[in-house]
Amino acid sequence: FFSSFVFIMLLMMMILYSGGMLIRSLVEEKSNRLIEILISSTTADELLAGKILGLSLLGLTQLVLWAVIGTILAGSAVIPFETFTNILPMLYYFLLGFVFYTAIFVGIGSIVTTEQEAQQITSYISLLLILPIVFSISAIQNPDTLIIKILSYFPLTTPSIMMLRLNISEISYLEFGLTSIILIVSIYITI
Repeated sequence: FFSSFVFIMLLMMMILYSGGMLIRSLVEEKSNRLIEILISSTTADELLAGKILGLSLLGLTQLVLWAVIGTILAGSAVIPFETFTNILPMLYYFLLGFVFYTAIFVGIGSIVTTEQEAQQITSYISLLLILPIVFSISAIQNPDTLIIKILSYFPLTTPSIMMLRLNISEISYLEFGLTSIILIVSIYITI
């Protein structure tokens, strides 16, 4: 449970910090009319995809640094190796969740005109990031309840709930595949 909780917290922190930075940069580009210059040489879809890809690669770089630090701590026996049993599926959901939320934040940044509007809208999305933490105790006690299964298939909570469930119960390949498809389609639709 501890490694799932750590990954959920890291995902939440990365999304909040990176998303806030992205929205501020988009609002600044719009107010400086820099976005008009960028749009003159590329399409809006290409610009949006480039911003999402760039921020996702930044997040991946941060994740690699954290993995190096985690490996060093595991090597020094501060963190036992058993903590990293489901690390690859958790990284997979982490990356998909990060890209999904990055796409949402870019979409929000494209429609707001001031930082105050952006902060107000992103605070509602931030509440959705906290939702899996609220359900974590319920998920630990009984990971196969209906509400936890429903939240596993709801795109805004899929990454966090699935990272939590990976270390608590057995996840079938069908469930893994369905939640992956839901996240990938949600990323595509959001972009």
